[in-house]
Amino acid sequence: MLNPDVYVEESLPLDSIRSPKILVRESQASSARDNTVRELAASMRQHGLLHPIIVRPIEEGFEIVAGNRRFEACRLLRWKYIPAKIRELSEKDAFEIQLVENIQRMTLNPIDEARAFKKYTREFGWGGESDLSRIISKSEQFVSNRIQLLRLPKDIIDEISQNKLKVSHAQEIINLEENEQKIINDAIISENLTVRDIRDITKNSKLNKKKKMETEAMEQDYDYINSKMSEPNDSIRQQTRVLKKAMLCLRVSLYRLDSLIHETNEKLSRYEHPEIDDILMQFRLEIHSMMDKSIRAIAILNKKVQ
Repeated sequence: MLNPDVYVEESLPLDSIRSPKILVRESQASSARDNTVRELAASMRQHGLLHPIIVRPIEEGFEIVAGNRRFEACRLLRWKYIPAKIRELSEKDAFEIQLVENIQRMTLNPIDEARAFKKYTREFGWGGESDLSRIISKSEQFVSNRIQLLRLPKDIIDEISQNKLKVSHAQEIINLEENEQKIINDAIISENLTVRDIRDITKNSKLNKKKKMETEAMEQDYDYINSKMSEPNDSIRQQTRVLKKAMLCLRVSLYRLDSLIHETNEKLSRYEHPEIDDILMQFRLEIHSMMDKSIRAIAILNKKVQ
């Protein structure tokens, strides 16, 4: 993940911000989501926005990395601007920040976590379970156990999502045949079975004898290499950080200039004021030139530490 110190804090217009393309939490009941947004909006009306959202620059404005509900609450309150920390982030970095924030705020149910972990390690191939466990400060076994929940039938997965079935109970039936899973799951809910009760049942199951629960983590679908680049010295690291922050400032300036050009084109005729249009376009070229210089300067610094 990138250095969290490299950011620019700005008050951005809401219409310049887009929802994230990749969400950690795939879905939430609209009624529940609406209730939490309304509650948050009520708090913000009284106390204001205590923590700025995090966004990253995209081609046409900015994309939310963290703070989607805060953004929706601002729209509900009809605010025109929202405080934001702007960071240069890849999709991988953005997903990691989303994931860490949701886990810290405990807004994900176990199935949400399982799907997010599977996306990160398998669908996107961004890293293995050991990488992910380090990022979210959980054990590898925790990550592995969550992903294994997705092997269960859909109706049992739904019951876990709705807090009708505990994760500790669900893990005891993962390696059973599907018909056995459903029978034991029904008994867990109707008879309030304990984990020990479930183990006694599965221990004596003939079908379960054909399958032994794996004691190691699930086999990885993707091979990956853990490598660590040598840390640059303090001086070069500080210079790089400053240049990256300068790049963010330039990208924000470019966005604001593009908005001004659009506004000028709507209010002024190019034929009546051609010099204004030419000056603004020259400014745009100069900003692009400065961004190119920053990129080259960062590349030169990176070569020094290779």
